[in-house]
Amino acid sequence: MTTQKWRTLSRVFLMLMMTVHVVTWYTFGMQTFGSIGIEAFFSGLARGVLNTGFVFWILAFISAILLGRAFCGWFCWFGGYLELIEWGIGDKLKIKIPRRILLYLGVIPFVALALKIYSALLVVWIEHGIPAVFTFRLADVEPWGGQQTGISMLLTAILYGPVLLFIFGRKAWCRYLCPIGAFLKIFSKVKIGGVRLVNNECNACGQCNRVCDMQVDVMGDLNTYGEVHNSDCIVCLKCTDVCPTNAIALSMRRHDASLSADAAARAEKSTLKRRKLSAFDVIIAVIWIGVSIFFFFSDIRAYSPQEVKVLMSVGLLIIVYGVVWLGQKGWNKVKAR
Repeated sequence: MTTQKWRTLSRVFLMLMMTVHVVTWYTFGMQTFGSIGIEAFFSGLARGVLNTGFVFWILAFISAILLGRAFCGWFCWFGGYLELIEWGIGDKLKIKIPRRILLYLGVIPFVALALKIYSALLVVWIEHGIPAVFTFRLADVEPWGGQQTGISMLLTAILYGPVLLFIFGRKAWCRYLCPIGAFLKIFSKVKIGGVRLVNNECNACGQCNRVCDMQVDVMGDLNTYGEVHNSDCIVCLKCTDVCPTNAIALSMRRHDASLSADAAARAEKSTLKRRKLSAFDVIIAVIWIGVSIFFFFSDIRAYSPQEVKVLMSVGLLIIVYGVVWLGQKGWNKVKAR
């Protein structure tokens, strides 16, 4: 069985387990294991409770130290849903919107993560202090946290899936918005294993770069570090699957391997093409962060229904992107006159 089939099976299995988890809790009243969400992890720590979310995310953090963001590539159930959407409609969409690498939008997930940590954990610790005793209670928080509604779940399924895919391409949520991915990035910086050069046969054909849905500059990293150093890598292993010379593989140790002079030159040329920076993504990031922080700390958020909170993440990014894109086109027309 190929690597990608194993990865698909792992995602399908986790999605089935999540379905069983929710059905047994709400339909049959078997309330043994609570939410595995990151909010449950933070809120449990805030109240001195080690819940299911705590166990789940400790395992995720350990996996990040061992293999970087492999959790995102193999065990994220929402990532499995997004890949299902991409498989179903991704190749059928004829997208006209520019498909640039939006480098500066990478800061957005860290802002979202900071806001989550502040609201679910730090505020409680600041007001009431760090709990002196921690208790172990798996069924501490219900699976949906009592916040989601039918409409908010439908909005999430549509906006976070097909809409983001249409505008920003594959893995848009994982690259530009997911706060969990940002959390795992921090731990993955000290990862032990990863995708590495295992021999000197790399010819810089570029297939690894082309197949990467996370838009990681695989060749550039291999040339500079001898491994995929970029923390956006989710260890999906598509790059190792397509490598015609088997020069890269998942490995727990570094190998004495490097690119030839010709291959290194081609890799550097590819890297330079991907280093184009622009004010376009800076403006998007600044506006999104500014509006999000205002919404978060104002009374608007306190009285907003869950549907509005769902829209604030993806919906705001899409609106800001559209406004900035139209403004840029208009400005270019003015300059051309």
